[in-house]
Amino acid sequence: MKSIQKTILLSLLLLITSPIVFALDREKEIQNLAKMNLKELTARSQALAAKKYAGENWEKYKLPKFVYINDSVLVAYKIAVKEHQLLAHFTCYCFCEEMGHKNLSYCFLKQGKLGKFDDHAANCNVCDAQAMHAFLLNELSVPIERIKIEMKKIYVGH
Repeated sequence: MKSIQKTILLSLLLLITSPIVFALDREKEIQNLAKMNLKELTARSQALAAKKYAGENWEKYKLPKFVYINDSVLVAYKIAVKEHQLLAHFTCYCFCEEMGHKNLSYCFLKQGKLGKFDDHAANCNVCDAQAMHAFLLNELSVPIERIKIEMKKIYVGH
């Protein structure tokens, strides 16, 4: 009887503590992502994109030549193609609204829509890093409003 009670008690303890441990792990990962430099963000985003979009036929998107200048730009444009609706939720912190960009997706896609590409993000590490942050945080199931808060902390400092 005591072993059954211990098993039940341990099971309840696991049920109660598992979400707490998961939440703490997720918070730690969110903080780690905020500290990553562009090279680290690129490596992490490339790995996730390769896994999430395994077998994707990237040729069908007709990515322009300027997308292939380096790995960071390439993975950011791939994210933009597959996650343009996600990127549309975020302000771009490189101040490209002066060019008519309404959100982060505009930095990669003309008018923020699939079909034609904007070359701005090919020359802007801020846009590329933001796309990767959005992608990685979204994959951690961080809500959009929280991602906005984290982006502001990273790119504005408060």
